[in-house]
Amino acid sequence: MRRHDLVYVHTTAAFTSACAAEGSGLADEIRAWIAQGRPFVMARQPDGPGVQLGLTLPLRLGRKRLAIQIARQEIAAVLPPVRIERCLERLPEASAQAMLDLATRVAACGARIGVFGSLAWEVLTGEAYRNAESDIDIICDVTTSAQLKAVMAALGEAAGHLHCRLDGEVRMPDGLAVSWRELAGLSTKPDTRLLVKGPESVGLMSFTELTASLQAEVMHA
Repeated sequence: MRRHDLVYVHTTAAFTSACAAEGSGLADEIRAWIAQGRPFVMARQPDGPGVQLGLTLPLRLGRKRLAIQIARQEIAAVLPPVRIERCLERLPEASAQAMLDLATRVAACGARIGVFGSLAWEVLTGEAYRNAESDIDIICDVTTSAQLKAVMAALGEAAGHLHCRLDGEVRMPDGLAVSWRELAGLSTKPDTRLLVKGPESVGLMSFTELTASLQAEVMHA
């Protein structure tokens, strides 16, 4: 399981949540979420037992972000993030075409891309999450430096044809991820240390440290 993966839990799953104390009403919303078979997203994992998951409630409930912790045996299924193709009907025509072109280019180089955030939640629940200022958030997994180069070019191209901001992360084989926009800015600031999100922690790294897990034979080809 990796950050942003979709995690389905058993409908009888027990959970704890520091942000949804009994009596707040939020615990009931989480129970209803589970009973409807809706997924959670895999979050950054703290030390200790249990699995940390997240969800975002729809606009009608204030789009609150909630976190829960469950035992691993409560997990029923784990799926990758929402595919771009599932999101197209919710976008204006020009943006849908730009996102489809992005998906095609990423697939052609052998990398993987998915959508998370408000657009993904709309697809998964059928409820309203976005407003006029909402971004599109993507997570793109690369395994080689050639894929990284191709993905960055494709993201830059897509960003210029969307009706909204394109945000999200590019992730290395070892799970280290960075904002694609920060990565794109290295062309003018090559010595900048990047804010890198790992499976368990966040920290600053150089580009060399970030990309250390990319396939060496391709990096040196």
